[in-house]
Amino acid sequence: MWGARVDTVWLVGGRALLQLGLDVQNDRSAPEDMAVELALTDPAGVTSLHSLGTLHVAPGQRERLNQSLQVPSATTWSPEAPALYQAEFRLIQKDRVVDVYRQTFGIRTLSVSSEAGLLINGKPVKLRGGCLHQDNGLLGSAAFPDAEYRRVELMKRNGFNAIRTSHNPPSSAFLDACDRLGVLVVDEFADTWELPKKPNGYQRYFDAHWERDLGSMLARDFNHPSVIIWSIGNEIPERANGVGLEIGRRLAAFVHRSDARRPVTNAICGFYDIPGMEGQWDPTAPAFALLDVGGYNYFWANYASDHAKYPGRVMMGTESFPRAALENWAAVEQSSYVLGDFVWTGMDYIGESGIGHTGYEGPSDDPKASIPEWSQMPWPWWVSWCGDLDITGVKKPQSFYRDVVWGRSQVELAVHEPAPAGKAEKVGLWGWPSEVLSWNWPGEEGRELSVNIYSRAERVRLELNGRILGEKTMEGGKSITAAFAVRYEPGVLKASAIVGGRVVATRELATTGPAIAPRVTPERATVAASRGSLIYVPIELVDAKGAWVPEAAPTLTVSVEGPAQLQALGTGSPTDLNPVDGASATAFRGRALAILRSTGKPGTVRITVRGAGLEQGSAEVELSGGD
Repeated sequence: MWGARVDTVWLVGGRALLQLGLDVQNDRSAPEDMAVELALTDPAGVTSLHSLGTLHVAPGQRERLNQSLQVPSATTWSPEAPALYQAEFRLIQKDRVVDVYRQTFGIRTLSVSSEAGLLINGKPVKLRGGCLHQDNGLLGSAAFPDAEYRRVELMKRNGFNAIRTSHNPPSSAFLDACDRLGVLVVDEFADTWELPKKPNGYQRYFDAHWERDLGSMLARDFNHPSVIIWSIGNEIPERANGVGLEIGRRLAAFVHRSDARRPVTNAICGFYDIPGMEGQWDPTAPAFALLDVGGYNYFWANYASDHAKYPGRVMMGTESFPRAALENWAAVEQSSYVLGDFVWTGMDYIGESGIGHTGYEGPSDDPKASIPEWSQMPWPWWVSWCGDLDITGVKKPQSFYRDVVWGRSQVELAVHEPAPAGKAEKVGLWGWPSEVLSWNWPGEEGRELSVNIYSRAERVRLELNGRILGEKTMEGGKSITAAFAVRYEPGVLKASAIVGGRVVATRELATTGPAIAPRVTPERATVAASRGSLIYVPIELVDAKGAWVPEAAPTLTVSVEGPAQLQALGTGSPTDLNPVDGASATAFRGRALAILRSTGKPGTVRITVRGAGLEQGSAEVELSGGD
């Protein structure tokens, strides 16, 4: 397994030199002479045959074939055009093919330096990154290929071009999706070495198994063009002491022996976990010296000062707070030596419950009952709530803000929920203020609400029902937020971005009517009738005009007819404890998600959604083929 390697040595004028490696095992009792042939299929589907030579393999032994191959008109793999080749290695004896090994790969080069940053195929790339845990939301940790593909697709659709796997190697299906979609990957090995973070962590196995485990990761993932950086750890407790430095040196050298081209990183944080070293940063220098790319967890403010001390150090934000998106991205844009930024996290995940919480506190509240800003939340919280997307894939307000930071949107508009009287909002370190993209506030008529416009334009304007409420000049790189106090009245709230006195973009929030029905919209109309196939079915509560009703929260019941079963049903709520394997769910912010699984037989699947006082909603999906 994982016995073939295809490595791009160079790209020059459309030509590429590939280094091919193939391990051949002889499990027979007699020596074998085996000719090796390569059928190389390019992204356009054109196949060429190449003879790679002959191997003599003794009984019970393994031999490695190393051969170079020039591709005269190479189609390169890149995030913008993720072109993939197929290599079929054939073992031939006496003119008969006795074994075949197929490997997908991409032709691309990469390099990193403090002067040029990250270059892919010689072109500079900045990493718009998000960290992802291993789970697939309502499915738990099940790595269905369809679920892995959807998760990567959601990240790319929302502006991310890079993912850091946190804090373990992902599934092969996940990397296959990244290859196909052109999403770059920081492939991470482990969260602990010898010292524990939790009693049942990887430290129990590290000494005995690290070499085999890391070697397996490198062998399995080597041919994935999406993988651009290997990470040997995350916030390792012994990261900067003598033992940890020796381990880090050993791990980095092991990776470099296996892969001479990809850089090595380690996600390094401050010494919050080591008594007596809180607030110190300089002692991290020996750990950074072991790396090709220094991984900074939350210490973006040290980029410039560290660059002055260590001008050759290449840096990358391996974790950052959502609310620091603008500051982090400004550092990336302004500094060649900072490759990119990875927010914690791109998508909500199960566990570290409520680290992205918000709450309200007043003078009369018991200070002993206050939740620290870095803390997790007690039951019934079960989801992190720190992601740009919730666990069903719905875009949260911080993701709209990030769209403006990254230049994907010229203007966005969000409204803060009414705060309890006499209390101030307290936002967790990984949290976002309690904003929603809604102008539905029944019962709050005449109350002053906080409204934010996010834009990089010169000026912004806010209107309510056609009346101009005000204009503000933006501060460029210092802030992209314009705050307004608006007395609520139903209607249409409109934000405009103004450049050179001209409106270049608008965003509106409109008051809706009451929810009358669930809108059921499968993400795909036709799905393969395979037992591994999933059908994602978003459900939205809509009014008589078909507009999404954000505050609608009825209990919904789902039934399925045809060759599929209900695999999971739930919402993005971080506190809703309805079982995800049941047929009912309470809508959260007007939405829910059903996930169906094919039985493996073809046919028509009909999903029906009902709720008290609502019209029935339904949709159909065709399952084609079959197991």
